[in-house]
Amino acid sequence: MSSARAAGAALLLALACATGASRAAQAAADPGPALSPAKTMADAGMVDIRSLVPDMSQRIAYAGSDNFVGAPVDGYEAPRCWLRREAAEALARVEASLRARHQRLRIFDCYRPARAVAHFMRWVADPADQRTKAAHYPDLDKSQLTGGYIAPVSGHSRGGTVDLTLLQCDDRDADCRPLDMGTAFDFFGTRANTESPEATPAQRANRHVLLDAMAAQGFRNYPMEWWHYTLQPEPTPHALYDVPVTAPDMPMPQAAIDRLMQRYDGNVPGASLLVLKDGAPVVRRGYGRSDLESGVESGPSTDYRLASVSKQFTAAAVLLLQQDGKLSVDDAARRWLPELPQAAAAITLRHLLTHTSGLVDYEDLMGDDWQGQIRDAGVLALLAKEDRLYFAPGTAYRYSNSAYALLSLVVERASGMPYPDFLRTRIFEPLGMRDTLAYVAGGREPPHRAWGYSHADGAAPDAGWTRTDQSTTSAVLGDGGIYSSIDDLARWDTALYDGRLLDAASRALAFSPHVEVTGEGYEAQYGFGWRITGETLWHSGETIGFRNVIVRWPQRRLTVVLLSNRNDPEPYRTALAIGALFLPDAAPAGAPGAATPH
Repeated sequence: MSSARAAGAALLLALACATGASRAAQAAADPGPALSPAKTMADAGMVDIRSLVPDMSQRIAYAGSDNFVGAPVDGYEAPRCWLRREAAEALARVEASLRARHQRLRIFDCYRPARAVAHFMRWVADPADQRTKAAHYPDLDKSQLTGGYIAPVSGHSRGGTVDLTLLQCDDRDADCRPLDMGTAFDFFGTRANTESPEATPAQRANRHVLLDAMAAQGFRNYPMEWWHYTLQPEPTPHALYDVPVTAPDMPMPQAAIDRLMQRYDGNVPGASLLVLKDGAPVVRRGYGRSDLESGVESGPSTDYRLASVSKQFTAAAVLLLQQDGKLSVDDAARRWLPELPQAAAAITLRHLLTHTSGLVDYEDLMGDDWQGQIRDAGVLALLAKEDRLYFAPGTAYRYSNSAYALLSLVVERASGMPYPDFLRTRIFEPLGMRDTLAYVAGGREPPHRAWGYSHADGAAPDAGWTRTDQSTTSAVLGDGGIYSSIDDLARWDTALYDGRLLDAASRALAFSPHVEVTGEGYEAQYGFGWRITGETLWHSGETIGFRNVIVRWPQRRLTVVLLSNRNDPEPYRTALAIGALFLPDAAPAGAPGAATPH
């Protein structure tokens, strides 16, 4: 930093400290801004930043409990960023300039109602509440926070001030993660001063990148807090607002999508949502985080473990080999897997594809004390010792992960290639699905990988998340081991309409109802790796830390894909509701109950 810049920064810091120390005297001499009578955001001249930048990254701290108060703050009824239009448009220009160099903003707070400031003052006046001291003010007594950090009047309440940080993305504008600024947001202490000598040179350099980008659009930094910026001149310097922070009234269908996806948004395990209409993406965006520990943004390129959405790829691999003349779906399973017991003699590949084989579930054979991770070959080894079936092949339906694990081994033996290599060379590479793979530990890592999380019962929605990414069955590939992104699944969806991959006969086999689904809490029939309900083709996927769904209305040229790295909520109902926004006359499809299969 130049000596002139350092001197200027020191002067600004001194002025800021003096301002904090003399705030009470100034208040006595000058009544300051007056409370506006505005009752709505429109009255106050505010706009929601996502009306200008729909995928702006946000972690609105005061709408949840992860903040210095330790609880949701009065006036924050939704995790949204509202600003005076002048400030919102300037902030959108900052975002555009940063994206040109593969960077983005993440917003912590924007307009703040006056009632929220009053909540802060009640909190700071309670010396007994020390719950957040270690994280937010470890070096200060709570009484020292009044003035420079927490005051009875906040510039945020005028709608021209924003708290934010900077994300660095890769060269594909994915894997966006926060830069190291030296402290967390709302850290009260000298380390948070923009020019603090306690920050490393790299941390100060990151602060300056943010400083310069904001200054270029008229935002001035508050030197005591590296994250705090106010547009100059302020749009309404003499007015304070107390309109609650709520979700905006937006045009349909965006308003409904925002409501449906709100649980995924913010500093929580997230989701990626794709809506394709007539072959074009009308919604393509991420919500929340793919990696909570590193703060990585979920996005269109994020790779999720598909769980049982993988089954359609296993089925497609079998159909490709039938097209090649290497096998028939009516082959006996023991032709390819002679290790299977005599009880399995009548099972065909068709039975495996349609969950009508009667095979015993391999998870039930593993026991609670299974060590390590089982693989597809291990599934075969377990079933080879089990000379029994649930029912005679072809006489009933029972969803079977065992069947699809065996199908991956059939693909290997019929093709002479490892299952992941067959998928890569015959499906993923020809379709341009460059980030999709059947994941094998020790092999190629999924690009832009989402990590799975589970939520503790009774915990606040923005807290209580634990990484639960792998289980003893996570290495089985045929039934659920593929990682993919919504961008790659858009390419997959396109290929299902024509013969570039599967010919017409194969597509007819995959999408035709072969058996009635029973015992799963909803109405459906099963094809090859697809459920059929009414006019929809769909499949869900659930495994530890992930819940996903793809729903297709092929006659309507509509597809909804919702991938999430969390154990809750179940996404199928949400996908149906989103699809209905684009097909208002569509008959509702059956929805799964609590027994949604993997």
